[in-house]
Amino acid sequence: MSSSVEYVWIFLICIILIVAAIICSVGSWAFVFYYQNKPIVAMGQPTFLYNLCFGALLPQIGIVFGVVFTFLSMGENGIITEDSKTGIILNVCCNFAVWLCFLGYIVIYTVLLCKIYRIMKITQQPLRRGLKILPRHVLWPFILILSLTVSLLIAWSATGSSKYVVAEYLDMNTDTNTTSGYCATYPTMTSVSPTAEILSALWALISIVQLVLSILACKIRNINQALGDSKRILGLVVFQLIITPICLSTAFNNGKTSILAYATNYAAISISTIGFIIFPRMYYVWYEHQHGHLPENVVMIGGGTTTVRGVNQNTGNGASTGVTPPPHIMNTIRGSTKVNPVTPLEAGAVLRKEGEGKDDQVLDNTEQNKAY
Repeated sequence: MSSSVEYVWIFLICIILIVAAIICSVGSWAFVFYYQNKPIVAMGQPTFLYNLCFGALLPQIGIVFGVVFTFLSMGENGIITEDSKTGIILNVCCNFAVWLCFLGYIVIYTVLLCKIYRIMKITQQPLRRGLKILPRHVLWPFILILSLTVSLLIAWSATGSSKYVVAEYLDMNTDTNTTSGYCATYPTMTSVSPTAEILSALWALISIVQLVLSILACKIRNINQALGDSKRILGLVVFQLIITPICLSTAFNNGKTSILAYATNYAAISISTIGFIIFPRMYYVWYEHQHGHLPENVVMIGGGTTTVRGVNQNTGNGASTGVTPPPHIMNTIRGSTKVNPVTPLEAGAVLRKEGEGKDDQVLDNTEQNKAY
C-alpha cells in the first residue's frame, strides 16, 4: 500500500513538472507573437524564438509517453512480457518518447546554431545597401542535422527488437535484484545491435552540436548581447551539460522512481531554454512598460533613434586629424543620451520585422558606409 502511495506522489510530481514546462513553452510562444514588433524582441529574431519554444515543448510531450509507459508497466509482479498486448503498447510509447525527446534536443540546439550563424553572416560581411540575410538563408544546418537525426531515429525504430525491454537490475532503493520492464533510451541500457550503436550515434550528434554551438557563441561574444545572446547561450549549454548527467545518474537503477528523474531532467531542459533566452526579454518588456525605457545595461541597435558617430574620419571629431575615432552608438531615451562603443559592422547591421513576420537586415544609409 505504501508503495502504491509513493508511486502516486511520484506521478503527481511528474505531472506538475510537465505542466509547468508546457506552460513556459506555450506562454513564451504567445509572448513572442504578441510583442514581436517590440525592438528588444525583434532583435532576438522571432522566427528562431518561435522554433525554440517548439523545441522546448517536444520533450514534455515525450515524457508524457514516458509517464504512461511507467504506469502501464506496473503489471503483476512488475513484469509484462515484450510480446504481450500491453508490451506492444509499451513499445509504441517508448518509440514516441525517444523520438520526441531527441527531436526536442536537436531543434533547440540547431535553432540556436542558426541564430548565431545569421548574426555572424550579418556582422562579418561588408555593409551593402539592399543586402538581405533572411532566416531561410541560414537554415541549412537545421535541415541537415534534423534530417540526419530523423534518419537515425527511423533506423533505431526499424531495427532490432522491441524497445521495451524486460531485464534484471539492482534496485538501489531496496538493494535487491529486481526484474522489470524499461525503455532502452541509452546505449548502456541495451546490448542489442544495432540499437545500441544508433543510440550512441544520436547522443554523439547532440554532443557535437553542443560543442559547435559553444564555439560559435564564443566567437560572437563581443557582439551586442541583445542581438547575439552569446553569453546566455553559453550559460544554457553549460547548465544543461551539468543537469543532465546529475538527473540520469539518479535515474539508473532506481526502479520505477526513475521516471521522476527523467521528468525533472526534461523539465529542466525546457524551462532553462526558455529561461536563458526568452525570460530576459520578458523582463525587458516589463521594465520598459513600467519605467518608459529599457534598463541601462541594454544597448539597442537601430529603432529609429540610433545614430552612429565617429566613423568617418573627415567629419566630426576626427576631421583633419587623420585619426578615426572609435564608432559609438548614441541612444536617445526620453531626453537622455547614452553613448556605447561598438564595432562598425555591428553599428550598421540592424534587424527589424518586415512583411509577414520575416526578419530582414537593414543597413543604415549613413556616413559609416563610406568606411567600406
